[in-house]
Amino acid sequence: MPEAIPINLVHSDGSSTVIHQFNATHGAKGVCVLFPAMGVNASYYEDLALQLAAVGFTAFTVDLRGNGHSSLRPNRKVNFGYKDVLDFDYATSIQYIRKLYPTEKLFLFGHSLGGQLSCLFASRQSVKIDGLILSATCSVYYKGWPGFSAYRILAATQFINMTAKITGYFPGKKLGFGGTEARGIMSDWSRQARTGCYKISNDSNNYEKSLAELTLPVLAISFQGDKLAPEGAVDHLLDKLKASKIEHLHLKKNDPRNDGFSHFSWAKKPKNIVAIVDDWVERIL
Repeated sequence: MPEAIPINLVHSDGSSTVIHQFNATHGAKGVCVLFPAMGVNASYYEDLALQLAAVGFTAFTVDLRGNGHSSLRPNRKVNFGYKDVLDFDYATSIQYIRKLYPTEKLFLFGHSLGGQLSCLFASRQSVKIDGLILSATCSVYYKGWPGFSAYRILAATQFINMTAKITGYFPGKKLGFGGTEARGIMSDWSRQARTGCYKISNDSNNYEKSLAELTLPVLAISFQGDKLAPEGAVDHLLDKLKASKIEHLHLKKNDPRNDGFSHFSWAKKPKNIVAIVDDWVERIL
C-alpha cells in the first residue's frame, strides 16, 4: 500500500499548504488531483486516493483554502473568495504537479464545490488539463432542485450568506453545514445559487463564456437520493460545458455499482467509483 507523501507548497500570497501524493502501485494511467467538498479536509479522500493508486493512477489530495493543511483560517480579519482559491490553491498545486508529470494525462477529480471550482479553473486553460471527473458535483442554482425544495435551497443559501456577512465568516461547524468558511466564499457561492451564473467577486474572467468554450472530456457521477446534488442540479452545471464531451452517469439506488452511496459516503467506499473512472479513462485515451 503506497504511503502518503507530504509536499509543502507556498503560494504567491504567502499562505501555504501541504498536499499529499499517492504513487501508483503499478502502471502509469495518469494523474488524478482530488479537490474536496466545502468544509471537508483533503484527508477524507485518502481511501479514494489509495484505490486510484491501486489501479494505476498517481493521486494527489489538495485542501481547499481555509481547510485542513491550509495555513489560513477564516475569521473577521481573514477573508477570501473563489478567485483566491483558483489563483493560489488551484494554480500552485496544479502547476507544481504538471511540472512533476509534464507528459502524463492529468485529471482534476472534484467533489461537490471542489468539482465546481475544478470546472472554473479548467476553463481558464492556464495549465494543460486532460479531463474532468466530477462526483456529486452540481450547480447550486436553486432552480435545479425539484418542486418546493428549490425555494428551500434559495432561502438557505441566502440566509447562509447573510449570516457570513453579519459575523464576518460562516460558522458552519456550529450550524451543521460546511466548515468554518470565509464570507467571500459564501458570497460567491450564494450568488451562483441565486442567479445560476458564475460571476466571481474581483474576477474579470467571464466564466459563463469560458465554461461554454471548454473542450475537455468530462465524467460526471451522481447518485439517486442525493439531496445536495440532485440530477437536475448536476445537469444545470453540465449544460454550461457546451463544447465538452460529457458522460453523465446517474447511479440509481438499484444500480449494483451504487453501494448505498450518499453525497459523502461514496468517497469512503470508492472501489466501484474508481472502477467507473478507470473504465472511462481507458475509453477516452
